[in-house]
Amino acid sequence: MRFEKLSVTLVGSEYPINVGYTARLLKNFGVRKLYLIEPNFDRRVASVYAAHGSDVLDSAEETDFDALRAAHDLLVATTAVTAIRRANVNRLSVPPEEMAGYVASSKSASLVFGRDTTGLRNDELARCDLTTSISTGTDYRTLNVSHSIGILLYVLSRSPAVKRRLPRLDERDVFASYAYDLAVAAGLQKHRAERLGQLARRMTLRSQLDGKEIGLLVSLLRRATRAISEQKEQKEQKQKQTAADQVRSKT
Repeated sequence: MRFEKLSVTLVGSEYPINVGYTARLLKNFGVRKLYLIEPNFDRRVASVYAAHGSDVLDSAEETDFDALRAAHDLLVATTAVTAIRRANVNRLSVPPEEMAGYVASSKSASLVFGRDTTGLRNDELARCDLTTSISTGTDYRTLNVSHSIGILLYVLSRSPAVKRRLPRLDERDVFASYAYDLAVAAGLQKHRAERLGQLARRMTLRSQLDGKEIGLLVSLLRRATRAISEQKEQKEQKQKQTAADQVRSKT
């Protein structure tokens, strides 16, 4: 796999040694772009550890999740804390080898790594399209961030480029939005509706549906939401009319 359209994003980095080693790894594998979100480290110290990758560090761009999202077709979150329950949508992860197929099929992708000590928060995982995790085969799953980057870049460099049909980001967003609207109309609690919307977005990514197929599903969701809303309005109007009739009958 070639890495011209791949970047790496570090969120909340504090340890310059890890950032320096990250820049060095990116140079090793030919990844040209490093993004930094809320960095809190000494660049001069990090440059020492970057060695011949110091140019990658020098050109690293500070950004935020909104700008990162706008610049990439695919954001891949990384975590050592995977879901125990299926309801924890954001931490449902795919193996690195499967993740490689999505990256190879995207127009532009970024691997997003969390803080040196606590990793990515749930809300940050939710901003990404896919989550991957490295299995150590032991109960001690947490790897140093630079070690994780090295392993994932190696997997990407060695994995066959199995192409997938990835729906466009706007198609995924529209489908997720209508799934959320339908859940709300059906009476689900807000946090459950939000979870369903997140799940819908990830489902479209893994579905390999094309734009026309997603459009048909969106139309179905829209019609179902409208039908439920109309039924609710009719029920409320009927209740109001019944109450008004009761008041008139008493007078």
